[in-house]
Amino acid sequence: MFEQMKIRYFVLFGFIASIVTIIVSSLIYGSEFLENDTLFTNILSYTILGVFPFIWFVLQFKKQNKSIFDVIHFKNISHMLPIVIFLTATLIVFSLGAFWLSSYLLSFVFPSYVEFLLQDDSLFAGTGISFVLTAIYVSFLGPIAEEYIFRGLLLKRLGAKINIVASIIITNILFGILHADIIGAFMFGFILSLIYLKTNNLLLPIIFHILNNSIATLLAIFDPPTPDFLNYVTITQIYETAIPNLIMFVITIPILYVFIKRNFHVIS
Repeated sequence: MFEQMKIRYFVLFGFIASIVTIIVSSLIYGSEFLENDTLFTNILSYTILGVFPFIWFVLQFKKQNKSIFDVIHFKNISHMLPIVIFLTATLIVFSLGAFWLSSYLLSFVFPSYVEFLLQDDSLFAGTGISFVLTAIYVSFLGPIAEEYIFRGLLLKRLGAKINIVASIIITNILFGILHADIIGAFMFGFILSLIYLKTNNLLLPIIFHILNNSIATLLAIFDPPTPDFLNYVTITQIYETAIPNLIMFVITIPILYVFIKRNFHVIS
């Protein structure tokens, strides 16, 4: 189903939808739309990872006499849920370590960029309805849309055009680039790709993604106490917290390696 869809059309119409959204929103809200970062981000996000993908995929599946629900099903997923939960926890730890590692390595080349990443806490900067919209987008809407786009359209279409190995690498490099934690996001996307290819059920990656993002959202909202080595906000502190962060990164690798090895046959 995804194999028959054209990536270039998705990108083209997505670009057009974004331009139209910016123009219409500017007419409605005036200069506030461009000056208010939270308003701009929410409206554009709900367009790019909300209204537009939903309409586009509905129409694409309709052309094939299918539904967007034909790629997700609830049958025989209960036995996979414990694995999903365990891998989610493992990947959260891996991502924390990977973010430290990438920040550490980049600090020698692009220190100003690393300082920007460490100080950027604007994700939930809004209040009231804006705050709620951001939380819903990050926790639910974004994960669903990203799974249809990355694990569905890109992975399957590129796999049909070239081969599945190249597809899984290219798709998840793109997925990583679009997230602050490139290494962690690549591994996250890679694991989700294996799960989708193994089960041919997009619901499991969607559940995985929602669970991961919801945990991140709750942590950002409630800001519970965390170990000191996770609270680095300067490059100097990155160096000072090297050992515990590196240990956290390394201990997850054998777990992920075993899972990848046991399921690598789906792309080989």
